[in-house]
Amino acid sequence: MTSFFPLAATIISVLFAGTLWLQYQRKHRLYLLVWFVALAIYAVAAFTEFVGSTAGWSPWLFRTYYFLGGIVLVGVLGLGTLYLLFPRVAPVALWILVTLSAIGLVSVAAAHLDPSYLDTHQVPSLRAMPPGPNLFNDLAVAMAAIINILGSLILIGGALWSAYGLWRRGQPGERLVANILIAAGAFIVAGASSLTRVGIYELFYVGQFTGVLIMFLGFLAASRVPSRVALGVPAPS
Repeated sequence: MTSFFPLAATIISVLFAGTLWLQYQRKHRLYLLVWFVALAIYAVAAFTEFVGSTAGWSPWLFRTYYFLGGIVLVGVLGLGTLYLLFPRVAPVALWILVTLSAIGLVSVAAAHLDPSYLDTHQVPSLRAMPPGPNLFNDLAVAMAAIINILGSLILIGGALWSAYGLWRRGQPGERLVANILIAAGAFIVAGASSLTRVGIYELFYVGQFTGVLIMFLGFLAASRVPSRVALGVPAPS
């Protein structure tokens, strides 16, 4: 049962990414491309969780999972929200994200791991990359914290802001529900990751699956109407 939710999250992420790619091919909007990249990252990260839950964790598998799922994922999701709502600010945010992610990549690759914490079929404890042995361990944890906090605030805040704008303008209820679903899914994903930082691992896989499923349902609901209007963004004149 431990491997069911990571596998299900992988499948949902692939379907979500495919839907985003098809929409990008039709509309050529950058936020769709960025979200496609984010969901592709989500799929790979979820697949590493599936492999770890079935075959166990190796150092390279944990490093891959930590970089993709622990550092860059939420940042790229938040970047997509910026390209949708604040496209003039997004290029600056892109370079900041690239810089922080590059620091994170080098840090994760060079960090010291405690193999005793990889001997599990659950998601490994953060003690697998303990602070202190070298600067890279501390940098990896710092990059994960900075990117996840900022990305979560942008992703959840953007969806809630869009929902508020729709409610204020009296837009149809299904549009409002779509944005609330996207915000709720993002909150669940961020919350599931945060639980592991305080030593609660039992709900992590369930949260990852539930969060991406709810975001996907919200996106599909929002796609029933023109995307910029559905997501609370004024249509271009």
